[in-house]
Amino acid sequence: MSLQTILSICEAVGINDQRFVGQTLSRNQKIVTSEVLTVVPFVFDLKPMNFLLYSQNRGTLNGLRVPDRALEQYLTFGTTGWLNYVKYQGDMTSAQISACQWQTSSALKSLVLGSLPSISSAAFLFRVGDFVQFGRYTYIVTADVLRGASPTVVVPVHRNLIAPTLSTIPLVAGQFGTTTGFTSTYTGITFPVILREYPTYTLVPMTNDSFIQWNGTFKAFESVL
Repeated sequence: MSLQTILSICEAVGINDQRFVGQTLSRNQKIVTSEVLTVVPFVFDLKPMNFLLYSQNRGTLNGLRVPDRALEQYLTFGTTGWLNYVKYQGDMTSAQISACQWQTSSALKSLVLGSLPSISSAAFLFRVGDFVQFGRYTYIVTADVLRGASPTVVVPVHRNLIAPTLSTIPLVAGQFGTTTGFTSTYTGITFPVILREYPTYTLVPMTNDSFIQWNGTFKAFESVL
């Protein structure tokens, strides 16, 4: 959980969730775009807080040293001061979210949700910008979704469904729900990541201890299998 510790004490978090788009500007100043279809991975640039006490963070350093840039780690924003990034905006309760199920008919950028709660048809299941997790991967909702009267709803998201399913999968939304698809379970939206950049650190002496000072940021790239 040491990368999670770094997230918890970050001074800033950079986020890239953009599609891979190329642009060409012609001689007569016309712009042409082209897109390479990818999984649109989330990339997080974590700027750690300097001046952590070495004596209190040797376990954190070891927790980073073990996975290094080779093994998968997990980031859960809902358990940190960065909850605002993924915070659920809809009208469902935590229990209602946990009871909902993603359906096997989900495909491309349309995720189908069933086992819906008995709430007002005018209630919002999701608002634009909500984060939902379908098994292992997270998606951003691109339009408001009302409960309506149907037994299922279509939830439009920002990228194609990465891993279809042959059976229903529990909903995770914002800080609510229990993840599936990992070796351990987590509460709320959780990103599997691998470090692409892992900064070194310098020990700055102080009385009877040292401060940890990092030489850069942790760049965590979503791990897509």
